[in-house]
Amino acid sequence: AQDKYNITPMTCERSMSVEHREEISNVLQFGTKSIGVLGSVAVLLNNILGPGIANFSGVYQESGWLPPTLTVLLCVASSIASGDMLLAVMRAYPGNDSFMLRVEYGTLCRQYFGKRVAIFCQGLFQLAMLCANISNIIQTAQVLDYFVASLNHEKSCALMFYPHFQGFCHRSSTDVTPFGTGKIVLSIGMGIVALLSIPLGYWNLDDNIIVQNVALMVIILSIIAWLGIFGVLGLESERVPAIGSSLHNMGGTILFNFMFISTIPSWICEKKPTVRPLVVIIFTLALAIAGYVSVGILGGMAFEPYFNSDNTLLSELNHISAQDASRSVRTTAFVSVQAYAISANLASIPIFSILMRYNLIDSGVMGPKAAGAVSVLVPFGVSVILYTGQGFKDIVDFSGTFTSAFVNLMVPSLLFLAALREKEKRASEPLEPGDRNVLQVRRMWSASGSLATSNLGPQRLWRCIAWVNLLLMLLLTTVSIADQYSS
Repeated sequence: AQDKYNITPMTCERSMSVEHREEISNVLQFGTKSIGVLGSVAVLLNNILGPGIANFSGVYQESGWLPPTLTVLLCVASSIASGDMLLAVMRAYPGNDSFMLRVEYGTLCRQYFGKRVAIFCQGLFQLAMLCANISNIIQTAQVLDYFVASLNHEKSCALMFYPHFQGFCHRSSTDVTPFGTGKIVLSIGMGIVALLSIPLGYWNLDDNIIVQNVALMVIILSIIAWLGIFGVLGLESERVPAIGSSLHNMGGTILFNFMFISTIPSWICEKKPTVRPLVVIIFTLALAIAGYVSVGILGGMAFEPYFNSDNTLLSELNHISAQDASRSVRTTAFVSVQAYAISANLASIPIFSILMRYNLIDSGVMGPKAAGAVSVLVPFGVSVILYTGQGFKDIVDFSGTFTSAFVNLMVPSLLFLAALREKEKRASEPLEPGDRNVLQVRRMWSASGSLATSNLGPQRLWRCIAWVNLLLMLLLTTVSIADQYSS
């Protein structure tokens, strides 16, 4: 298919007609525009409330409730601005005012950046998706291994590759996995995750919507159950002061949870025309704020401080003792953890694989089969290596600090500024009929309107917003990196 249509990494996207790109989409097995409002919210919210929320209670215990909450609100404001700018840049793409073309994240990088910058941008996008997927896989496998242990005399089994090669069963009620730390293992839980998620990773985004909708319902019910469990365990406010003892890893952990911006282009390509994207983004972020803050504060108050251990909120819920709660509470905690981990993470794992695959195919780097193998199988291989001990937290910190902020909260500003510069270069050219129509229907003071109108006011406003957003996220990322390496 690539040879037939001469699709190369630096294909001149402008030269393709709408019909040409639609035909390419069909040949390369992309999805169709069939995702409704509920499916749209599910795709974005399942991404936001993925594995990172398991670290929020520990972050609130260590950093207090004020710094993390302010950081979350800052990231939410940045996400709204970044989302609106990314939508504007997609609309400004030639012939795509109504989002009818296949315009992926990498497509925008190639359109608005130079060759080297575009390659770097696309490479970092792939790394961000890989890191996010690894964290989903690891957390889901850890929860499933404890589930297997609950059915097998508190032991789960695995094939160990390091420090010795052997099959073994092990029990650990204090570590993040039943196998302890310092080992490389292929566990039963990891095998279950692979069997359930690998087939979904080969589906298209629109094919996964039923799974996403079911997962969203389970996530909401699980979080409600956790809030009830926190109340039963008892809330001690001194465990979550206003200002905590350290801000260590706070920035990276929070940034990691705002990976959804990079999902927008693929989602836009397959949403129904009647779905209003910015409204969906704002509504999703409002739900995310409620989830992050409530789980962070109340979860931190419900448990003894555990932020210096390998444990996450999910493992703490699994370790509730008989002295702390009744059997029914412990059963509810156990069931909700399993349901949440399986639903949230198994719903997110195929999405990250799909985003990797879509962009690898769209860039022309790989064909559908090779892109599918790389995007689906490679994350599992790396997850096996990082499975025990600090591997999960390390990958969250790395992903949040080094890739998530840049790909999700900085690149949209850079793309928008590049689109503004391109508009200024074309300012002396006569407007096409389609451009006049845009001026009539777009809100002038929105990001999209600023790229469509000749009025300098909206352009100056959004140029300022883009630079402020870029500098704030650069500052937050730099502070997070310095904090991570100072420990």
